[in-house]
Amino acid sequence: MLARDRGRFADARKRLNECPLGSAALAGTPFPIDRRMTATTLGFDRPTGNSLDAVSDRDFALEFLSAASLCAMHLSRFAEELVIWCSAPYRLVELSDKFTTGSSIMPQKRNPDAAELVRAKIGRILGSFVGLLTVMKGLPLAYAKDTQEDKEPVFDAVEALTLSLAAMEGMVRDLTPNLARMRELAGGGFSTATDLADWLVRELKLPFRSAHHITGRLVAKADARQVGLADLSLAEMQQEYAAISEDVFSYLTVDASIASRTSEGGTAPDNVRDAAKAWIEVLS
Repeated sequence: MLARDRGRFADARKRLNECPLGSAALAGTPFPIDRRMTATTLGFDRPTGNSLDAVSDRDFALEFLSAASLCAMHLSRFAEELVIWCSAPYRLVELSDKFTTGSSIMPQKRNPDAAELVRAKIGRILGSFVGLLTVMKGLPLAYAKDTQEDKEPVFDAVEALTLSLAAMEGMVRDLTPNLARMRELAGGGFSTATDLADWLVRELKLPFRSAHHITGRLVAKADARQVGLADLSLAEMQQEYAAISEDVFSYLTVDASIASRTSEGGTAPDNVRDAAKAWIEVLS
């Protein structure tokens, strides 16, 4: 997501990096100026190509705000993950006092305030985009005083997004994963049921529809006994399908399930390590 965001900002810059100087009030100037020289001197890629458009256009601000809104939405989603991961029912990660504050009423509770505030910033950044878009929707070509309303939303969005990115980077560097709790939850809810169905398809050549039904009955049996799939005996499994063999149990662990997701873009450990290395290089 962040790579796409960076791409959108870079792509927007290719269009917005034009110099309006020399457009005058609306129609250019009769004086013999060199707009390309001034554009280059000021660090722009080129001068604007149409004087009427140059004095009335705010696409450069709107496109930035659009990209900023998408980026803020992505940060908000990540922040929501952190809020959930930190919450008492999950406890997948911990954040230090740098990014949490104590509850006003519960002394034992630490609130992930930085994540909650990042989650909220999308509101004001998207609001800036919608606000300026609404200002521009009915303006004719050439300058109108309405366009002075572009400054405050852009500056506010830049400040909010910059702060959000810094806070998110800080939280990622600060968080401590609770590996034991992650492993505990990863095996819950019969999470390897799909692996059982896949095994039935791959090893016993059953159609997935049949494998799905058999797996469902085995899950119901395990649920009734309040145990996991791997805790059923071979005999219990064979009651639902006689051809099931002892080999199936090697596929019903969390580690085996994770390791099996080796398709491109999948989440097998080697895939994740390679992907992390590649994205760190891209985003550094």
